[in-house]
Amino acid sequence: MVDRELLREKCKLLTEYITDLEEQSHISLKELKQNKMIRRYIERTLHLAVEACLDIGNHIIADSQLREPQDYKDIMVVLTEAGYLPPARLENLKKMAQFRNVIVHDYARIDPEILYGILRNNLGDLRLFAGMVRDMFLRE
Repeated sequence: MVDRELLREKCKLLTEYITDLEEQSHISLKELKQNKMIRRYIERTLHLAVEACLDIGNHIIADSQLREPQDYKDIMVVLTEAGYLPPARLENLKKMAQFRNVIVHDYARIDPEILYGILRNNLGDLRLFAGMVRDMFLRE
Protein backbone atom coordinates (compact mmCIF):
# COMPACT_ATOMS: atom_id res chain seq x y z
CA MET A 1 0.00 0.00 0.00
CA VAL A 2 1.29 3.45 -0.88
CA ASP A 3 2.31 5.87 1.83
CA ARG A 4 -0.47 8.42 1.38
CA GLU A 5 1.22 11.03 3.56
CA LEU A 6 4.42 10.84 1.51
CA LEU A 7 2.41 11.13 -1.72
CA ARG A 8 0.40 14.01 -0.28
CA GLU A 9 3.59 15.93 0.58
CA LYS A 10 5.27 15.24 -2.76
CA CYS A 11 2.09 16.13 -4.65
CA LYS A 12 1.79 19.37 -2.69
CA LEU A 13 5.35 20.30 -3.67
CA LEU A 14 4.73 19.28 -7.29
CA THR A 15 1.64 21.48 -7.44
CA GLU A 16 3.62 24.39 -5.98
CA TYR A 17 6.36 23.95 -8.59
CA ILE A 18 3.81 23.82 -11.40
CA THR A 19 2.15 27.00 -10.13
CA ASP A 20 5.54 28.71 -9.94
CA LEU A 21 6.27 27.71 -13.53
CA GLU A 22 2.85 28.85 -14.72
CA GLU A 23 3.49 32.25 -13.14
CA GLN A 24 6.49 32.57 -15.46
CA SER A 25 4.68 31.47 -18.61
CA HIS A 26 4.07 35.10 -19.64
CA ILE A 27 7.74 35.80 -20.34
CA SER A 28 8.95 36.08 -23.89
CA LEU A 29 11.66 33.97 -25.49
CA LYS A 30 13.79 37.10 -25.78
CA GLU A 31 13.48 37.79 -22.06
CA LEU A 32 14.26 34.17 -21.24
CA LYS A 33 17.41 34.32 -23.36
CA GLN A 34 18.54 37.64 -21.88
CA ASN A 35 17.69 37.17 -18.21
CA LYS A 36 19.83 34.41 -16.73
CA MET A 37 18.20 34.72 -13.31
CA ILE A 38 14.75 33.97 -14.71
CA ARG A 39 16.18 31.21 -16.92
CA ARG A 40 17.93 29.58 -13.96
CA TYR A 41 14.81 29.90 -11.80
CA ILE A 42 12.72 28.17 -14.47
CA GLU A 43 15.36 25.48 -15.04
CA ARG A 44 15.63 24.70 -11.33
CA THR A 45 11.88 24.76 -10.72
CA LEU A 46 11.33 22.48 -13.70
CA HIS A 47 14.03 20.18 -12.33
CA LEU A 48 12.32 20.04 -8.94
CA ALA A 49 8.93 19.33 -10.56
CA VAL A 50 10.31 16.47 -12.65
CA GLU A 51 12.19 15.03 -9.66
CA ALA A 52 8.95 15.09 -7.65
CA CYS A 53 7.19 13.16 -10.44
CA LEU A 54 9.98 10.60 -10.57
CA ASP A 55 10.04 10.19 -6.77
CA ILE A 56 6.28 9.75 -6.71
CA GLY A 57 6.42 7.31 -9.61
CA ASN A 58 9.14 5.22 -7.96
CA HIS A 59 7.15 5.09 -4.75
CA ILE A 60 3.97 3.97 -6.53
CA ILE A 61 5.90 1.35 -8.50
CA ALA A 62 7.61 -0.08 -5.42
CA ASP A 63 4.51 -0.14 -3.27
CA SER A 64 2.35 -1.57 -6.05
CA GLN A 65 4.99 -4.23 -6.76
CA LEU A 66 5.22 -3.33 -10.42
CA ARG A 67 8.23 -4.22 -12.55
CA GLU A 68 11.41 -2.32 -11.76
CA PRO A 69 12.07 0.56 -14.17
CA GLN A 70 15.32 0.46 -16.14
CA ASP A 71 15.84 4.23 -16.07
CA TYR A 72 13.98 7.45 -15.36
CA LYS A 73 11.93 7.48 -18.55
CA ASP A 74 10.95 3.84 -17.89
CA ILE A 75 9.20 4.99 -14.71
CA MET A 76 6.61 6.61 -16.95
CA VAL A 77 6.37 3.46 -19.09
CA VAL A 78 5.76 1.27 -16.02
CA LEU A 79 3.08 3.64 -14.72
CA THR A 80 1.42 3.66 -18.15
CA GLU A 81 1.56 -0.15 -18.40
CA ALA A 82 -0.17 -0.33 -15.01
CA GLY A 83 -2.96 1.96 -16.25
CA TYR A 84 -2.08 4.95 -14.09
CA LEU A 85 -1.12 7.23 -16.99
CA PRO A 86 -2.72 7.54 -20.42
CA PRO A 87 -0.76 5.92 -23.30
CA ALA A 88 -1.43 8.96 -25.50
CA ARG A 89 0.77 11.10 -23.20
CA LEU A 90 3.56 8.57 -22.72
CA GLU A 91 6.01 10.13 -25.19
CA ASN A 92 5.70 13.55 -23.55
CA LEU A 93 6.12 12.03 -20.10
CA LYS A 94 9.21 10.12 -21.22
CA LYS A 95 10.68 13.33 -22.66
CA MET A 96 10.03 15.02 -19.32
CA ALA A 97 12.08 12.33 -17.58
CA GLN A 98 14.83 12.59 -20.19
CA PHE A 99 14.93 16.35 -19.77
CA ARG A 100 15.74 15.75 -16.11
CA ASN A 101 19.02 14.17 -17.23
CA VAL A 102 19.82 17.16 -19.41
CA ILE A 103 19.16 19.54 -16.52
CA VAL A 104 21.33 17.51 -14.14
CA HIS A 105 24.18 16.38 -16.39
CA ASP A 106 24.35 18.85 -19.26
CA TYR A 107 23.11 21.97 -17.49
CA ALA A 108 25.57 24.29 -19.20
CA ARG A 109 24.02 23.62 -22.60
CA ILE A 110 20.30 23.89 -21.93
CA ASP A 111 18.77 25.52 -24.97
CA PRO A 112 16.56 28.45 -23.92
CA GLU A 113 14.23 27.70 -26.85
CA ILE A 114 13.59 24.18 -25.54
CA LEU A 115 13.03 25.55 -22.05
CA TYR A 116 10.62 28.12 -23.50
CA GLY A 117 8.78 25.39 -25.40
CA ILE A 118 8.36 23.33 -22.25
CA LEU A 119 7.12 26.36 -20.36
CA ARG A 120 4.58 27.14 -23.08
CA ASN A 121 3.49 23.65 -24.12
CA ASN A 122 4.24 20.97 -21.55
CA LEU A 123 3.20 22.11 -18.09
CA GLY A 124 -0.04 20.22 -18.71
CA ASP A 125 1.95 16.99 -18.56
CA LEU A 126 3.04 17.86 -15.04
CA ARG A 127 -0.55 18.76 -14.13
CA LEU A 128 -1.74 15.45 -15.59
CA PHE A 129 0.75 13.58 -13.42
CA ALA A 130 -0.27 15.47 -10.26
CA GLY A 131 -3.93 14.86 -11.07
CA MET A 132 -3.31 11.14 -11.49
CA VAL A 133 -1.73 10.97 -8.05
CA ARG A 134 -4.60 12.88 -6.44
CA ASP A 135 -7.32 10.93 -8.25
CA MET A 136 -5.89 7.45 -7.81
CA PHE A 137 -4.13 7.63 -4.46
CA LEU A 138 -5.26 10.61 -2.41
CA ARG A 139 -9.04 10.66 -2.73
CA GLU A 140 -10.71 9.86 0.56
